[in-house]
Amino acid sequence: MERGTPEAGQATTFRVILTLTRKMLGDGGAMRWRMSLGIALELVGVALGILGPYFLKTLIDGFAANVPVGGILMLVGLFVLSWSGGSVLSTIRSVYSTQVIDQIARDMAISTLRGKLPDFAKTKTSETGGTLGLLERLPYSLSIIVDGLIWRSLPIALQLLGSLWLVCVLIPPHYALILAFVLAGYVLTTWLAARHHRRRSADANLAIGAVSRELGDVLRNARRVVFNGTIDLETARVTDLFSAKARANTRMMWSLVGMVGWQYGVVGMGFIVLLSLGTSDVLAHRMTVGDFVLLQAYALRLAAPLAGIGFVISQSAVAIANIREVLELPGPPTRTVAVTSHDEKASRVSIRNVTFGYSPDQNVLSDVSIDIEQGSFTVIIGPNGSGKSTLAQLMAGILEPQRGTVSIDGRDLSAIPSAERHRQVLYVPQFIGLFNRSLASNGLYPPTTLTQIELAALLNRWRFHEGDRPINLDIGVGEQGERMSGGQIQKLELARLTGIARPVLILDESTSALDPASEALVVLDLRRRIGEGMTLVMVSHHVQLARQADRIIFLSAGRIAADGRHEELLMSSPDYRSHWKAD
Repeated sequence: MERGTPEAGQATTFRVILTLTRKMLGDGGAMRWRMSLGIALELVGVALGILGPYFLKTLIDGFAANVPVGGILMLVGLFVLSWSGGSVLSTIRSVYSTQVIDQIARDMAISTLRGKLPDFAKTKTSETGGTLGLLERLPYSLSIIVDGLIWRSLPIALQLLGSLWLVCVLIPPHYALILAFVLAGYVLTTWLAARHHRRRSADANLAIGAVSRELGDVLRNARRVVFNGTIDLETARVTDLFSAKARANTRMMWSLVGMVGWQYGVVGMGFIVLLSLGTSDVLAHRMTVGDFVLLQAYALRLAAPLAGIGFVISQSAVAIANIREVLELPGPPTRTVAVTSHDEKASRVSIRNVTFGYSPDQNVLSDVSIDIEQGSFTVIIGPNGSGKSTLAQLMAGILEPQRGTVSIDGRDLSAIPSAERHRQVLYVPQFIGLFNRSLASNGLYPPTTLTQIELAALLNRWRFHEGDRPINLDIGVGEQGERMSGGQIQKLELARLTGIARPVLILDESTSALDPASEALVVLDLRRRIGEGMTLVMVSHHVQLARQADRIIFLSAGRIAADGRHEELLMSSPDYRSHWKAD
């Protein structure tokens, strides 16, 4: 069964509804309590809805039977109670259904974050816009399916069955049969029309997602757009996507018009037959006026929820597609580990015959083997594209080697759950993104053990601000640290790292924006603080770091071309010597 066919769409709908129902019934006592109370309120409302037309019939027949005023007033009160009570109870029930929807949306969003954040962290540029769009639309989609489809289905079915039973009891049964045929025709027409509407809705959902992704991409790259003078180009691209979305929405809405036309055509024809027969029976005195009013009231009472279901069905295809995409996102790892600080000793890193490539036909690293001693300061150097960052990410367990092994103190890194690797190796990329929070919140972000006083003192020592301007830790840094320079961002992150104890620390060009004097000072403080408690590995293009390092790993064309101390390699390796001359 192909994805996108009507049968596949129906199967997807049933799977999503089943999954959400399980979540509502199985996720904790509070959820089940809200569900139970909401269903109880809805059932009472259903009972009142069924009895309302009966009270109205009794009231009208009471006028003809000269019922006393007290009895008439009682019937009026019962009718008003049944007419208004159901709506009031349904509104109260919506309080609990909203709480259930909010809890499901929260749980699904948290599960998505836990599952997707590790994937997003593996690349410099992650496709976050699509996921953000899905999560933003999730609450509305859940309200359509949970509140509109799942929660109301049983009450509406009970109301229909109860109403048909009362019609059979109170008036000639062939009217109930006609009502049943009308309802069956409505359901069949809706099902057939929904097959076509589902395809149109799926197209509209794809168009909505494309707009969301493009808008997010353009907004995140505002500087690139403005500084290159491409505002017109990018707004034209967004305009085209909005136009495509508008066309998809128009096709979806016309399919909705067709579905509603068929629905109300079937219902309208049925009501014509029903009310025509009723009028004939009233004129022939085979039916009382109260019976006719009851028949009309039930017909209209049943048409109202069907109209609501029609709207829900029209919206459910897009909602189901949205919920399905969220459910299909990677779930959280089987075990998560809290980020805590550790006082572990430095570790030895061993790389054996590692090969890695981003495409099957081209390797970035080929048959690399190296040992990095515990407590040492190692710098990885090489020309652009030589595989430096790839090697660093393999050492951190962010990337998995296609062949070979990476081990920490003899333990294969691939055997360590990905959620626990940060305990052994802490990796810091060149492009450090800051939260849109305060300087203190970013500088004291876990698992650092620094205090605010220590953080401010370190930033002052590293000349975070020129001159004697004091450090204001409460100031906001902006999105991704946009209110700070590249050097300030790196100094803040490196200061945070001085308060973290990890067996291995890998800095992937994390000092690239620092001037030579600041870089030398930062590395000196890092080495002084880590001592024997941490193995430090840095990827760099700076010769001053090479001079400070205990050991240099020089990469060229994905292989280790030289290995040793800076002065030794200048004497023994022509490629290493040429690298610095060219630089």
